[in-house]
Amino acid sequence: MNILAIHDGHNASACLMQNGKVIYLIQEERVVKEKNYDGFPHKAVALILEKTNLTIDDVDLVGLNGNYMPNPMNRMGIIDYYKALAKGGTGWNIIKNRLKSIPFIAKPFETQNKKKRTQRLIQMGFKESKIRFVEHHTCHASAAYFGNANFKDEILVLTNDGAGDRLCATVSIAKEGKIKRIATTHENHSIGLLYASFTFLTGMVPLEHEYKLMGMAPYADKKGAQKIAQALWEMFELDEQTLSWKFKAGYSIYSAVKHLKEFMYLKRFDHLMGGLQLFTEEFLVRWIKAAIKKTGIRKIALAGGTFMNVKANKLIMELPEVETIYVMPSAGDESNPIGIAYYLEEENNGLKNLQPFTNIYWGVSFEDDTIKKAFEQYTFKSQYKITPYENIEQKAAEILAQGSVVARFKGNEEFGARSLGNRAILANPSKPDVIKEINEMIKNRDFWMPFASSVLDTDMDKYVVWDKNKNLPYYMIMTYDTQPIAHTEMAGGIHPYDKTVRPQMVSQDYNQEYWNLINHFKTITGIGGILNTSLNLHGLPLVHSPEDAFHVMDNSSLKYLAIGNFLVEKV
Repeated sequence: MNILAIHDGHNASACLMQNGKVIYLIQEERVVKEKNYDGFPHKAVALILEKTNLTIDDVDLVGLNGNYMPNPMNRMGIIDYYKALAKGGTGWNIIKNRLKSIPFIAKPFETQNKKKRTQRLIQMGFKESKIRFVEHHTCHASAAYFGNANFKDEILVLTNDGAGDRLCATVSIAKEGKIKRIATTHENHSIGLLYASFTFLTGMVPLEHEYKLMGMAPYADKKGAQKIAQALWEMFELDEQTLSWKFKAGYSIYSAVKHLKEFMYLKRFDHLMGGLQLFTEEFLVRWIKAAIKKTGIRKIALAGGTFMNVKANKLIMELPEVETIYVMPSAGDESNPIGIAYYLEEENNGLKNLQPFTNIYWGVSFEDDTIKKAFEQYTFKSQYKITPYENIEQKAAEILAQGSVVARFKGNEEFGARSLGNRAILANPSKPDVIKEINEMIKNRDFWMPFASSVLDTDMDKYVVWDKNKNLPYYMIMTYDTQPIAHTEMAGGIHPYDKTVRPQMVSQDYNQEYWNLINHFKTITGIGGILNTSLNLHGLPLVHSPEDAFHVMDNSSLKYLAIGNFLVEKV
């Protein structure tokens, strides 16, 4: 069975599953070069069909994310929406969102929205009989549960995000392929949207820059952060019996921005960021502890954009109540097509064909001949030379060991918000000054933001404080404390203040060639890990094609690009 699953909203994406196995999952932003592209992923769908030689008639089912999908908003549209909230919640989009919170009013909106989305697919050539809509938080829950791939035991599945199909959170119990929902929280009480509101009021872009607040939080004075967190707690009521929560009387998500604007006035920015992060951590921990206590289930799976908060995930993982934890890689709406595909496959065929994924390199790859031709045809502003190598991983490791920065483009591109080595900027982590070099050379990141690390599976114990029985950190979806030796050997790839690391554990089964590169680097330096950040210019998504990689190189001070089995050097 060929299942095409589509997320046609913020950070749009498309997935193809064949007979229970994920073949491709491509984010539209990569192809159209617009970060967090919002809308229907036309080019991602076309690329998937092209790469698999499938026609529209070959697709057995088409699944869409959610029963209702808001109209697309670009970056400025999102900012304008929050500006309107700051003025007290006026404007048609806000009024419409308020109205769709009322069920009998919401239903016509939902019906019309479904018709519009169905008509688009029909115009593309899909038969209406093949189209399915999967409720938003069911998509998240399915992505987490089937991604976790433990179908024997009972799993506690929790979802938490900004909003989707009038909900912001759910609690479910799953076993043997079936997911039973036991609790929900309405979107009007979303802590995810609260975080986005804070992001806007600190002068950053909501639904994009939340990670910057999380990165600043460790620098905040604890007492100052605690005062902010306590004030935020006073806005909410969390019911540990129903596993739901709501704003207290006098507060709402629509008045929150205006209230927070007044609340934040003349308060230290680091206290505000630290307090928001502390509140979020405490809230999620308390909610999950209550869910475990009520159900007695200690194996958990998490999804939804709120669980992109790697610092909160760390505290959840460390709870003694938690036996195992799985967080869906890149847990936002971009991963919902996976949930759609697994949900529809199980609904139609049970578990017999389902194949758990072992890595998330679900994008396209490029052969050396294609790369060489792209280099020859690209119009560079500077002079470059391209040299083939029989062992490009060893050559890249040698350059890294000498202290230079190397970009890497090889194999299938990784899915999600994190670079996992195939579209990456790499550096020697024992040289802390390399952070400044990368920022000035390419990334232009905020000065307080840490970089991440890729660590050989054989060296995890050396650098990371972790419990391998609880979680295997393949996807950079949570942070860990570090061993003292990491503070020197991995200094550039850990948080400079709290010394935590957001690691990608690299095994030979997971990515043989990338493992080889790091192992060559270890042979030369004795260090079993490297600094890894995404290969892109500031404000653009991760690169997709060789031309994108050349564009980064030609518009920065990057000197070395290991692409395919070639080394491109600036001369």
